[in-house]
Amino acid sequence: MDWQAMVEEVEQGCIAPVYLFYGSEGYLKERALKTLKKKLIPPETGDFDYQELDGRELTGAEVIMLAATLPAMAERRLVVIKDPAGEIWQDEVFLKYLTKPEPATCLVLVVNGSIDKRLKAVKEISSTGRVVECSPLQGEDLAAWLIKEARQEGYNLPPATALILARAGGGDLRQARNELDKAMAYTGKPGTITPATVQALIPEIEAENTIFQLVDALGNRKPELAIGFLRQLLERGEAPLGIVAMLARQLRLIYRAHLGGDKRNLAARLGVKPFVARKVAAQARNFSLPVAGQALEELLKVDTALKTGQGEAGPLLEQAIWTIIAMGEH
Repeated sequence: MDWQAMVEEVEQGCIAPVYLFYGSEGYLKERALKTLKKKLIPPETGDFDYQELDGRELTGAEVIMLAATLPAMAERRLVVIKDPAGEIWQDEVFLKYLTKPEPATCLVLVVNGSIDKRLKAVKEISSTGRVVECSPLQGEDLAAWLIKEARQEGYNLPPATALILARAGGGDLRQARNELDKAMAYTGKPGTITPATVQALIPEIEAENTIFQLVDALGNRKPELAIGFLRQLLERGEAPLGIVAMLARQLRLIYRAHLGGDKRNLAARLGVKPFVARKVAAQARNFSLPVAGQALEELLKVDTALKTGQGEAGPLLEQAIWTIIAMGEH
């Protein structure tokens, strides 16, 4: 079952006693959980009948004890177990619970990434509950989702405008939804969101996406592609010093990503949004710590040259691209 079908089912009052949410799109899992909580837990009973726990240190017996506890004030309890431990899927006691889950509790298991659908536990949840896939939306699927989101708020979002917003979000649902919120606020009262409205709001996002692509090209040792992205930025009127600053910021994030710490909390450690952290983690595989440091030094030279009038922006930046790529394998 996909998450949209699950949400529609819950909104109609059909709620399973157990759910398994899996996939890489955290925003969709958050939305699905909010839908369940809104339907099951009145605000005044939340402290009593809603629990959200880290499942990495919970045993199957402990999860069952939580799920078997009867609600205090609401009609049903909502128990959310995030990242359940690997052992739980083979726990015989837990498997027995899944065959006849407590009807007064809605148990939700949240897994980041894929699942093995051959597991007996997954098959049992499919039988007595719902297995819900939360995978990223791309292209026209993301645009269709944005159209639906806008319609629910009373706005008309034409397909062409929705595609612009989808691209502006860089394929990230949370970011795309944020851009939709900006467009609705800019439009004012409910009405039609035009492409012109969105284009007026997204130059900064487009520039950031192009910087991501430029850094990808640098890391993949593709100078012609990197220079093409650089020229796009210059042709759009981006200030050369601004381009240097954006490049330096991205490379500093890559540098800091190499300095250790919990990779699962990279977004919080770097102070960036989750989709940016995912980009940084992917790009860090193409830049070692020394190469990222050398690239930053090269950008500092360009910054100094631009500020002291030692050359034209285009040639200076293109030369920097060639120099960074020539720094060798890493």
